[in-house]
Amino acid sequence: MKGRLVARVLSLAWRQSPGPTSVSAEELAEVSPLLLGSGAGALGWHRVKNSPLRSSPPGLELQQAYRHHTLEAAIHERDIEATFASLRSSGIEPVLVKGWSIARIYPEKGLRPYDDIDLAIPNDQFAAALAIVRDQKWSASTIDLHREFEELDPWGQDDLFAASQLVRLGDVDVRVLRPEDSLRVLCLHLLHHGAFRPLWLCDVAVSVESRAPDFDWDRCLGTNKRVADWVACTIGLAHELLGADVEATPVARRAKNLPRWLVPAVLKQWEAPFALEHGPAKHRASMATYLRHPAGFSRDVRNRWPDPIEATISLGGPFNDWPRLPFQLGNCVSRAVRFLLRAPALLREQRSIGTTPSTRQPE
Repeated sequence: MKGRLVARVLSLAWRQSPGPTSVSAEELAEVSPLLLGSGAGALGWHRVKNSPLRSSPPGLELQQAYRHHTLEAAIHERDIEATFASLRSSGIEPVLVKGWSIARIYPEKGLRPYDDIDLAIPNDQFAAALAIVRDQKWSASTIDLHREFEELDPWGQDDLFAASQLVRLGDVDVRVLRPEDSLRVLCLHLLHHGAFRPLWLCDVAVSVESRAPDFDWDRCLGTNKRVADWVACTIGLAHELLGADVEATPVARRAKNLPRWLVPAVLKQWEAPFALEHGPAKHRASMATYLRHPAGFSRDVRNRWPDPIEATISLGGPFNDWPRLPFQLGNCVSRAVRFLLRAPALLREQRSIGTTPSTRQPE
């Protein structure tokens, strides 16, 4: 199973010295496209660089990914400095989430790639920040603005801005979430997207293992028992699949007793490269396109069938051993109802602009 092989290669890969690997040259050749496609190529290189596999063809490909991400990291850091300086000059104080805020914890800059600069902006400053970013000329990186933390952590604390911290990057102080809030956001983001990217589980693992002695688990898990269990199960996935150390945590027992369907669901997601399976190729067109041009509708519906994790999270369901089919059906019904409620307006819009089916190919 290729998903399990991905897990073997990435086991402990976030550590300074991950130790020897038992992966063979043939297995590395089989799994390297999955690592590269999901953004975990540099971590794969970190795992094999001290083994004979370093000079194998797939090993050299992974090394190139590491070099590329190291160069990208320097560009992103420059852009982050410029972005914070520009927004602060207008009295706007953003909080950087994901991306660099987690990449900085890894032992080397090039191990954790990221494409966007994700910034949470206070509601009363969002319009001004959006206008500044739209006109910006300083950043080669994509700047993704979020209205506070509603879409990142809807079940989190109310004081995420007040509790955030400043960390130094070059000539500026960058505001990031405190470690407890960051770990919760990483876990919920991973689950919301079906855990399809193994790199995100490495983020959870490195966050757990790099926590300070005074890490506040009560804050991380929060007061919502169901969300706390989701976070605990995500940490359990990092333990089960990647070998993260959870012994000295209050979630250790739950981490070692996961729902029977959870690990297989993740491994199935990891069998397809991120760029091919979850990019523009996965859904051929917007569902609104099929209102006037139904060709390909049935195939696209099959492509949109939700995975068990995403479906459960979308309906706020528990992580128990019950079958996931009811949650998957419920997710489909919920999305269908929302689409049908919007369909008349979408159809009027298409008629007014003469929309035709997209034939755009993945870049």
